[in-house]
Amino acid sequence: MSTAAASQQSAEDPKAFYDGLVKALEKQRDHLSEAEQSFGGYEPLDQAELIEWLKFQCWYEQEAAGFIGSWLKDTPESDVFVGLCQQVADEGKHYKLILSHLKSLGTSMEGWTPEPEWVAWVSEFYANGEDTLERVAAHNITGELGAVNAFDGLLPRIPDSTRAVLDKIIPDEKFHISLGRMAVHRYATTQDRQDRVRERVMKAFELEQKGRLAFERRLETIRSQAAANDATSAPSPESNQEQGKTPQWVCQVCGWIYDENVGDPDSGIAPGTPFEDIPDDWVCPECLVTKDDFVLLSV
Repeated sequence: MSTAAASQQSAEDPKAFYDGLVKALEKQRDHLSEAEQSFGGYEPLDQAELIEWLKFQCWYEQEAAGFIGSWLKDTPESDVFVGLCQQVADEGKHYKLILSHLKSLGTSMEGWTPEPEWVAWVSEFYANGEDTLERVAAHNITGELGAVNAFDGLLPRIPDSTRAVLDKIIPDEKFHISLGRMAVHRYATTQDRQDRVRERVMKAFELEQKGRLAFERRLETIRSQAAANDATSAPSPESNQEQGKTPQWVCQVCGWIYDENVGDPDSGIAPGTPFEDIPDDWVCPECLVTKDDFVLLSV
């Protein structure tokens, strides 16, 4: 029997192999600390902590769009290629959503820098890999499963406006997971390929936990400076009105701002119309989404 034939014969069924990887990751996560299991542990995030996580996630989405895009020229598997094209578009959409949400909270990515552990994990390790299987094993299995796991832990601890953003992102992440599963089912058919996939999955998991601990370290720094750093707190609509400021609402999809003082005369919304009084069938003049996609902008 040839070496190739022997390798093929000793390999697990690819579907059973994938299921075993996922169970191994779940088992390892069960033994992690709270900070490793979910960004920031399981306590509610205050404004400064929430903004820090959003900036991390915004950077992550931008990095992912870049390195996944760089894989396309070297992805011979046509089915995976098509899926990765969609994933690049998804990561770009997520970046825009989070960037708009940061704007609604009165901040931006200007001056923000990642921790060294994040660069090693996301920019360097995820970006590399000898072939399609190694790349999607690291990012679309470990990475995307880890992202959904983190989102699940965050949802009970964040404001409704941020939860609405994640609700738009999570379905895409589940598609990315399914893309990694499909690639393993179809192409991890030899012992060598399965060994390489397993190695990449476990190394990505190791780096992910270092990245989450680095986030906890950054939060500790933010907490120690909290007393002197109140500028990140967004004022309530009531305080805006008390100060004579007109509430503004920002579209989380395109960033267009509805100013209650200006209204939207082109759509029949008179100046001075409160956002709550706009008809439900009104849509954003720029991207045509509904009122549900707008959040209060700090002013």
